[in-house]
Amino acid sequence: MITLYELHWSHYCEKIRLALHYMGLKWCMVGIDAFNKSQLHEHPLPAHLPGHTVPAIHDARTGRFVMDSTPILRYLAANYPEAPNLFPGDQTNREAIDAKLVEFDTLLGIPARRFGYTQVILECPDLLADLFLSHRGRGLFSAPVLRSVAGACLGILLSKRFAFHRSESLGLYEALEAYLLQLAAQLEGRAFIVGDMFSAADIAFAAQIRPLTVVPFFAEHPRLQGLFERHLQTIARCGGESHFLYQTGIANARKHKPPVRRRLRTLTASLPFQSHGDLSANDQNHIWTWGMLAMPFHYFVSLRSGKVRQHLATANVR
Repeated sequence: MITLYELHWSHYCEKIRLALHYMGLKWCMVGIDAFNKSQLHEHPLPAHLPGHTVPAIHDARTGRFVMDSTPILRYLAANYPEAPNLFPGDQTNREAIDAKLVEFDTLLGIPARRFGYTQVILECPDLLADLFLSHRGRGLFSAPVLRSVAGACLGILLSKRFAFHRSESLGLYEALEAYLLQLAAQLEGRAFIVGDMFSAADIAFAAQIRPLTVVPFFAEHPRLQGLFERHLQTIARCGGESHFLYQTGIANARKHKPPVRRRLRTLTASLPFQSHGDLSANDQNHIWTWGMLAMPFHYFVSLRSGKVRQHLATANVR
């Protein structure tokens, strides 16, 4: 039996759930505390990581504990060769799949997480209390006032952790748009991400583009619709969930208020994240530094600069 330690809404964790479903392996899930990750501390910390993180698996059959989504996929493929292959084909094809995993972890997964969280903060920050605090305080944080206060506090902490307020100055929206447009062109007319067989690359892409489904700038982009259709097809193929809590929450919020959109800019930018060998990059920052003093301003002002609530996209707003 494989035990998966996860935060359910994480697209990196979803990647592993989809892979386990696809491979038909026996597994169970343990939801962890997002703040102290206490459920992981009984396991030794892998040498390549600075701290415990999710997703992580413990395989009772081999006694192995593995953290980080791409190393987990490599482990599953190597130790369960009788299951459907995550890295099919010859050596060249397998290396191409592995390279795509690191690429998606870095160039898609990181900015998609930033923009998904930012959209939640802009439209329904109370949802953050549901995501992070549903198992704390015996339901105390479901009370309307506390839920709102907790959502704002969590939004400030996350903004510091991932520097959401810097996305605009770095041109990350435009940079990710350029990357996805190039990817869409490369995949046009192709059934699979790499080669002519379904692989871990297809699973990784489907999971890691999910946060962008709530961001109008990407979700409504006419030239990216093929990528989102690919996402839905892969989710269905691997028995995944059609909607996560934050997707449903934002959809419900938009029944009462228009979505938050961006004013379009003409800007050339490239994604600044760099992978490290066979591991993805990481955009996490220390929270408790002097910079935290400025975060309420960035949360309430900077993050909202250039954004408008508007039902439909226009020539200057999407």
